[in-house]
Amino acid sequence: MNAIDGPLTAGEPVSLERTLHLIREDLADARMAAVQILLFGLDGVAEVEPGGFTAARASLQRAHASLENMAQTHFAAHELDVPDDVMQLLRTVGSDLGELLRIVQRCTVSADGVRGLQPAGNMYELCFGRVAQGLSRVNKALDAYFLDRIEADKTDAFEKTSAIAGEIGKIGRIINMVATNASIEAARAGDAGKGFTVIADEVKTLSARVSSLSVSLTSRLT
Repeated sequence: MNAIDGPLTAGEPVSLERTLHLIREDLADARMAAVQILLFGLDGVAEVEPGGFTAARASLQRAHASLENMAQTHFAAHELDVPDDVMQLLRTVGSDLGELLRIVQRCTVSADGVRGLQPAGNMYELCFGRVAQGLSRVNKALDAYFLDRIEADKTDAFEKTSAIAGEIGKIGRIINMVATNASIEAARAGDAGKGFTVIADEVKTLSARVSSLSVSLTSRLT
């Protein structure tokens, strides 16, 4: 189980990758559920296995709740400025999904079957054209937006880390310069400067470690 698929722990920050994965999970079964509801209506719901209808209705409920709360649940946490056309698509598909959900929520489910499915208007257009295909468009639009943001964040992190590595390298060079000057002054002082020589050597060792850290960090970025 990887970091994206695994369970969240309390207080754990949710990455953009994990957020996209959670959205996909919320919407994954709803497209198939919409088509199933259409087929149930064509077949006659009285003959439908109640468990299948209940599962399809639950999938629609999860997807509808996800679309209704997506801005607060997922977008706000990352301060995402989702384009207006994507937000409008979410509202439209959420409305269509809500219309279908109201139809299936009026049904009663018992051991004998499903009763009360009364389609409104063109059920094929609602289930397939508006809900199933609409959810496909939502997935495509969110994939494109999130993947662009993920790449932008990675580029930003790379640039910031590169700048830090550069600063660490500068500090290492300054420390080395100070240590060299200290060694020179200690040598000029003769016996009185022997203690400073030891200190200068330790500072040079520190400079080498800082420079090594800078090189190691830079190499990991390339």
